[in-house]
Amino acid sequence: MDKKLLELKERQSEVFTSIADIIGAMSSPVRIKLIHFLSQGPLTVEILSTKIDQSVANTSMHLRKMLAGKVLKVETQGKNRVYSLHPAALPFWESCQDFIQSVDPSLKLDFKDIDGEMDWMQDLRTTIKMAKNNEIILVDARPQDEVAETLSGLNILNIPSSEIAKNLAKIPKKKPVVVFCRGRMCALSLFVTNELRKNGIKAYRLNESWYSLAGGL
Repeated sequence: MDKKLLELKERQSEVFTSIADIIGAMSSPVRIKLIHFLSQGPLTVEILSTKIDQSVANTSMHLRKMLAGKVLKVETQGKNRVYSLHPAALPFWESCQDFIQSVDPSLKLDFKDIDGEMDWMQDLRTTIKMAKNNEIILVDARPQDEVAETLSGLNILNIPSSEIAKNLAKIPKKKPVVVFCRGRMCALSLFVTNELRKNGIKAYRLNESWYSLAGGL
C-alpha cells in the first residue's frame, strides 16, 4: 500500500476513535440531562446537581468526563467554578433531538388534555413574526436562574412553572398564548400549557427552545 495512503488511513482511524470518545463523553442519561440544562446557560455544579437530582460528587464526576471530552468549558468566578457548553454543542443538541425523534417519533414528551393537541402548529419564522406583531403572547416557563438573556424585539413574559398559579392575571385571554421552556424535551412548557388551559386561556406549547427563538431572529 502507498505510504501516503497508509498514513491517511491511520489518521482516519485516529479521528474515528476521537469521535467515539467525544460522543462517549455525552453518552449517559445524567450527561444528557446536564446538556439539557447547560443549553440554557452556564451553571455551577451545586445548581446542576439540584436540577438533575444527583449528589454534588456524582455530578462533578460526570462534568469532569465531559470536560475531558471537550464537550464543556469551565471558568472560575469568585469562589465558584461555572460550567458551560462548548458553543458548537448547542446546535448539535438541537440536531440530535431532530435525529432521535426521526429515528423514533415516540421519543417526545407529550400528553393529551381535554382540549386535544397541545403543540403550537405554526413554524418558527411565522411564530416570531406573530410575536413581533403582538398577535400572540410568548411565555417563558423556565426558572429565573436560567433566564440569562433577553431576545431582542420580542416581548416575553417570564413566568416560572412553579409560579404560574399566582400569575394568571398577567396573561391576556384574548390572544393565543405560546409557552416555551428548555426545548422539546422539557416538561415545563407542557405543564404550564395545561395549567393555562384549565384556567380558560387559549395556550399552546412551542416545541422549541429559547436557543431556537434566538436563532430565528
